[in-house]
Amino acid sequence: MRTKSALVGWLLVGLPLIGGACASGSSGGPEDTDGPRVNGGSGVNGTGGMLGVDNPGQGGDSRGPQAGGPTLGCGNGIRTPDEACDDGNKQAGDGCSDDCRAIEPGYACQPPGTPCRQIARCGDAVLAPSEACDDGNATAGDGCSDRCKVELGSKCDGAPSVCSPTSCGDSKPEGVEACDDGNALPFDGCSAACQTEPSCAGGACSSRCGDGLVLSEACDDGNTRDGDGCSDTCELESGFMCTTASSCEMRDGKCILRVPVIYRDFDAAHPDFEIGCGQLVAGVVQPELDAMGKPVLANGGQACIESAASFQEWYTSNAKNATVVGELVLFENGNGGYVNRFGPMGEQFTGQATFANIMYGGPRGMGCGMCTPVAGGQCYDPCVPWNDMNQACCATSTQMTYDGNPLFFPIDSATSALAGARNRAKIPEEYGYDGWPWEDAIFPSAPSHNFYFTTEVVYWFEYKADTTAVLDFTGDDDVWVFVNRKLAVDLGGPHVPSNGSVTIDASSAGRFGLMPGNVYEVRVFHAERKLEGSSFKLTLSGFNTSPSDCTPICGDGVVTAGEECDDGVNDGGYEECAAGCVLGARCGDGELQAEEDCDDGNRRDGDECGSACRKLEVM
Repeated sequence: MRTKSALVGWLLVGLPLIGGACASGSSGGPEDTDGPRVNGGSGVNGTGGMLGVDNPGQGGDSRGPQAGGPTLGCGNGIRTPDEACDDGNKQAGDGCSDDCRAIEPGYACQPPGTPCRQIARCGDAVLAPSEACDDGNATAGDGCSDRCKVELGSKCDGAPSVCSPTSCGDSKPEGVEACDDGNALPFDGCSAACQTEPSCAGGACSSRCGDGLVLSEACDDGNTRDGDGCSDTCELESGFMCTTASSCEMRDGKCILRVPVIYRDFDAAHPDFEIGCGQLVAGVVQPELDAMGKPVLANGGQACIESAASFQEWYTSNAKNATVVGELVLFENGNGGYVNRFGPMGEQFTGQATFANIMYGGPRGMGCGMCTPVAGGQCYDPCVPWNDMNQACCATSTQMTYDGNPLFFPIDSATSALAGARNRAKIPEEYGYDGWPWEDAIFPSAPSHNFYFTTEVVYWFEYKADTTAVLDFTGDDDVWVFVNRKLAVDLGGPHVPSNGSVTIDASSAGRFGLMPGNVYEVRVFHAERKLEGSSFKLTLSGFNTSPSDCTPICGDGVVTAGEECDDGVNDGGYEECAAGCVLGARCGDGELQAEEDCDDGNRRDGDECGSACRKLEVM
């Protein structure tokens, strides 16, 4: 903490100072060895000046005199012209320094004579008690968020905060990491972002603080950070209200759901990939997962799986594959569920146009003078509906849109994928194109793709007897879905896109061993084993889990994360808190107010205008 003898503001020399001080208009002054001297300044109404510092002719420090101790009336609750503040005491650490010459960082001391109040202006480089960091800006993505919270993947120290990346997987929990088990793989209790995951080895999962599931906890906001409403032990923090009302992350105005995934990349040399058979086969895997949460081969003959040993390589990281950690982004589908889609912003895939009400319109290049489009129709010149380039025609057209992704190649650009061959892909008929056309015939700039990979998805949910949850899947090739480690969807073998579904409600709970109020996991295992198509559609409905959403209680007199101020009344005024717990007109806003002598846009001492935005007189 800075020394409390600092005088905030500009020095206004109103009376003769100690012998030898500068006279009006002088730039230095003779030295007086028996007492302090003034160096700098520009006369009686100088621009600064500091007592006892050798800096002749260089202006001065805007804090003014640093010698002399407290002002004569410091602590009496009456702010005099030589004081930056006076809160009725001589105690430091409460906003007004013990000499009444400085307003301490993170406080406002208005009106005079009343206790100073904490304020938090995110981006002002002053680390307020309610801020986890403040790097001098209100820009997200640099380690310290636009709400002055430490961002995932970063650590921040000091004031102003200096943020640097953390390394999830180095066995050293740092920043906002809740765990670090020495790897960057999910589904082992510590996620790829080093956040805790439920433990489900014994069936029903045991929830851990920070996993975003509110079970036997006062709150759980999905992290183990203090100061955001829910503490690092999942207890409610003062000044906040936490609810589990449904909330969502937004992308382009749509709710999204992020689902962690592990992909494993193979090549055609593996005996189970690029094989000759091609049909849907049930009974390929055993009805329950093994102790490691992986499927076990039961009968791989018809599915062209060489052995139990080769199958075990599909969903474990080993010398036969390359592991790629990722996520599936599911978009709100308008029917209470979430589904992956073709476009990065949730755009659905658009199928081939189909035409109706086609009428001859005359020779090409003459418009459609010989036909009149029906309602909703248009003129085609040339006649695309008839694929005739020598004439025009009138027609109506329809294009279907589809959820899911008919060109599912999630590791094409993954740097950790194998450097094997890339191949052309076809669009399946299930997505509105007849005859399985080549992708580059529809999208001429389409790249070649990385085939031969497996997909492992894990998602946790709380079972409620009065809620119906549905998981739908459409895709190729092999797909198995397990609920509470029990087989629920069985679509084995290399096959064209096929559909599978499981409904979880009171009538099916016994089949999967579910009890109300417990957390369970859904595991999806998929394999893309054969050229030339790869489609994937996963829909989750009713599986939504909402972590605690903690918001500050404006008006309770406690400044918490997300508030700039809170004086309990919040009725506005200079240096006071306005409605919504935001600061109004104030020192440091760069606007000269009637209550101010100067305002340089900050509340720092040591520059042109001090922390009180006042010129202080020496009394």
